[in-house]
Amino acid sequence: MDKMEHYTLHQRIYYKLRELIESGKLPGGMQLDERTLAQELSVSRTPLREAIASLVEEGLVERRPYRGNFVRTFTAKQVNDLYRVRQTLEGLAIRLAVSNITEDDLERIRAILAEAQEALEHDDMAAYSLADQRFHETIALLSGNEILIESLNRLKRQIQIVRIGANRDPQVVRRTALERPRILSALEARDADLATRLLEEHIDGVRRSVVALIENTTIATE
Repeated sequence: MDKMEHYTLHQRIYYKLRELIESGKLPGGMQLDERTLAQELSVSRTPLREAIASLVEEGLVERRPYRGNFVRTFTAKQVNDLYRVRQTLEGLAIRLAVSNITEDDLERIRAILAEAQEALEHDDMAAYSLADQRFHETIALLSGNEILIESLNRLKRQIQIVRIGANRDPQVVRRTALERPRILSALEARDADLATRLLEEHIDGVRRSVVALIENTTIATE
């Protein structure tokens, strides 16, 4: 049975809209036209508005007075702030994970990286992005720290929007694809210091690339 059947109409609409945003089908800066979305999703506008309100609260949609609701875009400063926090939290997560990790856990991470590589070879960026997200989520879960996991969960939706832009840059994709196996090797060696440094550098590299992309786009449009 599809687990979505157990959700309320509001929840189903929310998850569908979130999926459209995270996949880039509703890109950053796009206005959410309630009439069009209601027709496309075959729902009334009341539960649609409730779903949009949840996305506003989660930071994926921004409500602009007298203009409507728009898929969130990020300034260079906001990306810097987001990734600095992510870098610190995930650095702590992987350090804690090293003392908890088992061979089964390592095998799961190897499988995720194999999926990422296969997706990359087939130019399936949606599958590649999903594998990347699972890689980071797995490390967070292995920390065993519930508050840390909860904090990263609150950030991950906004991170996913930013990641869409990063994954459109072939240089970023190639570089990060080489970095993850090195992080895995450090985990296999149970080297907490090296694993933490490599993961923090991995995240910081994406931060610098996305910030540069935003700044270059801003200059080009001025």
